[in-house]
Amino acid sequence: MNNVQHSMNSQEHYTPLHIIEMVREVLHEIDLDPCSSDLANETIKAKRYLTVHTSGLVREWTDFWGTPISVWCNPPGSRHIKPSLPMQFWERLTKEIDEGNVTHALYLAYSLEQLQQAQKAGYPPMAQFPLCIPHKRIAFINMDGNPQRSPTHGNVIVYVPGIIDNTSGFKRVFSQLGYVKI
Repeated sequence: MNNVQHSMNSQEHYTPLHIIEMVREVLHEIDLDPCSSDLANETIKAKRYLTVHTSGLVREWTDFWGTPISVWCNPPGSRHIKPSLPMQFWERLTKEIDEGNVTHALYLAYSLEQLQQAQKAGYPPMAQFPLCIPHKRIAFINMDGNPQRSPTHGNVIVYVPGIIDNTSGFKRVFSQLGYVKI
């Protein structure tokens, strides 16, 4: 039996335009979205994006010249894989930051539970980074390009500084969306 609290028809949940505009304001441009699709990138407009077919978990993230990049990451959901896909993308993002491959990044956790999962799994805890808990749950966009009903659980957006630290910009921009913890 499915847990209604976590059920969704697809593991795809695309980010609404108003949030992507905020992401661009903080990152200035999105060099890479490692877990996207053709449809999602019409809104995100990342210079480079990886899809389920060009797996962002195994492909190189840096650009052709090895230059550090800015990253937007809204990972697909999956509770049936251990560790979950969101946790695999969180681990990969923090590894790329540690290796100096990412200038700075924003990560959208579909559920506040991911704050706990990252902490328990031994990954760098998301809560150690600046984060925004939106005032309202995010109404994601479905694969048909239409808004979905808001999920039954809260979301969190985590800012991960790397070579660039725009924490002040993150706080200024995302305070419009919800509570920001620095």
